[in-house]
Amino acid sequence: MQHTHQQQQQQQQKRDLQQQQKQKQRHHQHQQQQQQHEQQQQQQQQQQQQRHHLHHHQQQQQQQQQQQQQQQQQQQQEACL
Repeated sequence: MQHTHQQQQQQQQKRDLQQQQKQKQRHHQHQQQQQQHEQQQQQQQQQQQQRHHLHHHQQQQQQQQQQQQQQQQQQQQEACL
């Protein structure tokens, strides 16, 4: 039960991240950096939660997906700036 709930939370946060990405492209450089910093904090929180609830293998998998997402954001920023 706890396990499924954790994964749903994960997907919700990912959707939020994607929405932030879209907004970010319309904003100025300063706001972009600020949002990216918030997302990094969000990532750290997720990783802590995962250690409590998820198995080792799934934890690594989800972290990897998020890191890829962040790299894409940085590339988008460079294109917009």
